[in-house]
Amino acid sequence: MSSEPKDAMAVEVLVPSGWRGDLNGFLRDARRQTTAPFAPQRLALLDGLAQLILRHPVLRRDPAGAALGFWLRRAHLTELNNGFFASMPGSGRRVPAGLVLHITPANVDTMFVLSWALSFLAGNANIVRLTTRASPLMKELLDCLNAAFAVTQETSASNLFVTYEHDDAITTWLSLACDTRLIWGGDETVKRIRAVPMNPNAAERAFASKRSLSVFAGPAYAKLDTSDRDQLAFRMTADLAPFGQMACSSPHVLYWVGTPAEVAEVREDFVVRLEAAMAARAPEADLGAATRRINFAFTAAAEGRADAIRHQAWTTAVFVTNSTVAESADACGAGLLAHAIVASIDELGAVLRPDHQTITYFGLDTDQRERLAILAGRAGADRLVPVGRALDFGPQWDGYDLWADLTRIVVVQ
Repeated sequence: MSSEPKDAMAVEVLVPSGWRGDLNGFLRDARRQTTAPFAPQRLALLDGLAQLILRHPVLRRDPAGAALGFWLRRAHLTELNNGFFASMPGSGRRVPAGLVLHITPANVDTMFVLSWALSFLAGNANIVRLTTRASPLMKELLDCLNAAFAVTQETSASNLFVTYEHDDAITTWLSLACDTRLIWGGDETVKRIRAVPMNPNAAERAFASKRSLSVFAGPAYAKLDTSDRDQLAFRMTADLAPFGQMACSSPHVLYWVGTPAEVAEVREDFVVRLEAAMAARAPEADLGAATRRINFAFTAAAEGRADAIRHQAWTTAVFVTNSTVAESADACGAGLLAHAIVASIDELGAVLRPDHQTITYFGLDTDQRERLAILAGRAGADRLVPVGRALDFGPQWDGYDLWADLTRIVVVQ
């Protein structure tokens, strides 16, 4: 382990509150506090955290906060438990990796909890670095974590949530002490942190910037009755509303499969219903978000990337004839969705890229889904899920198995 840097005092411990320990001592001793994966006391702590979130006056009403609370419930933890042990190798057993350093993003408020929770379930000790620009939602979650941690001393001995300004000396100090480093952030963040040295025996997994999209079958939408169309629009809001549509798995382009004649009317219908569904999620429209959307849409039109625009209070639809330019270099978010038409699934091969992550879909038959999965795999995209499931987080993410990253295999012969 490297010596403590001169500016180590700049590290602020957010959880546990009032922590007065020695960081060097924590880095030295934390891995001794690891437990067996899915230890009962850890399951109980996470389930208790879920109850705090789901009863919280603010978090329970926030889409991302409520989703996190449900993710942490005992029923879901049992599903994770079953999947973890089902993947155990026949000739060995999974044990905790040791001390895990999490570098977490600023744009997805709940990611710091999700990353930590998986590692915590795997039995690891953890040090979680948060942005110094914590959002109000993050601060409420930190309060819930402190309340959950107050129940047991075990967590404070092996888990710290900290913040500090960008400082390579501090990050190096922490990295040289850890056994695994998880990096969540934009491309520049990943490049910068990857350049920071770490324990030569440690492993690393980085999750850089990704973009996502959606695919609808036009003829299948046309067959839906009014109620089913409203339900589909409502499910789409679960993919768009949280985090201002800036999560890696939130779609920014909707590709309609069919002929222009098949798609034109149903596309207009969906745009209207999506606006109503987004309005139902928020009592008041965000003027700043609306301004951002209209400026983005006008820029796309000026650059020849948009053929028509439908700007509404909660959403903006940008209609694009040329599907290969439907996705812009920069993501707008805030309720803007580009709409393009493709004659067949095969045309999507020209637009899928290695930095695509999640493809949400509606109305695709088995053959279309299989062809899309093949195209996605060739391009580098990682997930194909139904509309409404884009933000479902799990141990298989971005094409990697986090259980494998967060554990080691002890071979027993």
